[in-house]
Amino acid sequence: MSKICQLTGTKPLVGNNVSHSKRRTKRRFNPNLQNKRIYVQEIDKWIKVKLTTRALRNMEKIGTYKYLKQQLAAGFDPKVWVEDSKTIAAVKKAKRGYRRVETVDANGHKTYSVTFEPVAKNDRKVKLSSVIK
Repeated sequence: MSKICQLTGTKPLVGNNVSHSKRRTKRRFNPNLQNKRIYVQEIDKWIKVKLTTRALRNMEKIGTYKYLKQQLAAGFDPKVWVEDSKTIAAVKKAKRGYRRVETVDANGHKTYSVTFEPVAKNDRKVKLSSVIK
């Protein structure tokens, strides 16, 4: 899993651990990334984004939709998970898992078969620019 903010492009920095005797060893400074599910009121959709806490604070300060538009204008167009209310409702309603199906033939004999219905995908990954216009 990459440690890159989808909205700001913040990556891990490389530096040194410096001991008391001034001995240096390489280390990484990872950004504080959080997986967030954010509701964008203007387009009436939920999006899932991996972003830094700094980007999250800016989003709260400026406004979600305005911040996303600003980042698109700056050149960041990540693939985000978009959730529609229709697909979420369809997944909740769908039956999934193992099912035992009973069939009765003309003579009255019962036979059983086991079927598996996989989990339907409720998310789809799309470019942010296709969601926000």
